[in-house]
This record gives sequence, structure tokens and C-alpha cells, in this order.
Amino acid sequence: MKLFRFALPLALTVICSFFVSCAHLQPGTDALVVRAEQVESAAKATFDLVLNVDHADRGFWRTNAPAFHGYCEWLRQPTVVWVTNVLPRATAMIVSLNNIKTEYIMASGSSNALVSAIAVLQSAATEANAWSVIVTNHPVR
Repeated sequence: MKLFRFALPLALTVICSFFVSCAHLQPGTDALVVRAEQVESAAKATFDLVLNVDHADRGFWRTNAPAFHGYCEWLRQPTVVWVTNVLPRATAMIVSLNNIKTEYIMASGSSNALVSAIAVLQSAATEANAWSVIVTNHPVR
């Protein structure tokens, strides 16, 4: 009887958590597209934070945290997009993922290309988030 008193609430908790964790995706939604959109929005917020912190006092960061300033300069590096447009690398990575996601949705792109673009942007955003923790003591959520 004692085992039943603990097993039933545990079983109900596990079952409820399973249904709640799966409830956020709408039927017919592609999980890969959802992940791409999550990475896009998180990367934009993180890049904006670190670039604004660096831009507020570039001389201070260049002198006192040259690795952080160097990373921000890497994000600002002009990158060619669509053959004729030049955008900062941070924006170009987000635009590239968005283009590949659109091609994937239209069934003219491959899932491998989308997964690769997600990985590239996620890697840069993870590094930016690590820098945001160092320079502001608060991670981007």
C-alpha cells in the first residue's frame, strides 16, 4: 500500500509532463523549421546585446577585453549576401538561415542544408551568449 501511494503520483507526473512537453508544436508543424526560427530569434537578441555593449565603449573593450572586442568585430565584418549586398556577418548568418529555411519550406532545399545553417548560427550565438555572461553577468534568454 505504501508503494502505491508514491507510485501513482509519480506515474501521473511522468504522464502529464510527457503530454505537456509535446503540446507546444501545432499538428503539421515541421520541428526543423521551428528550431530554425528559435535559433534565429535567439541569435538576433544575443548578437544585438553583445554588439551594443561593445559599441557603447569600444576603446574600453579593445583595451580591457580584446578577445570580446575581436569577437564583436568579427560579427561586424562585412559579408557578401545575394552576390550584390554586403551585410555585417551577424546579420548575414541570420539572413542565410532564413533563406535556407524558406527554400526548405518550399521543398526546393534540403534538410541537410538547413541543419548545417542552424548549426553555424547556433555556434556563433552560443559564443555570443558566453561573452554576454562575461561582460554583463546575465545570459540572454
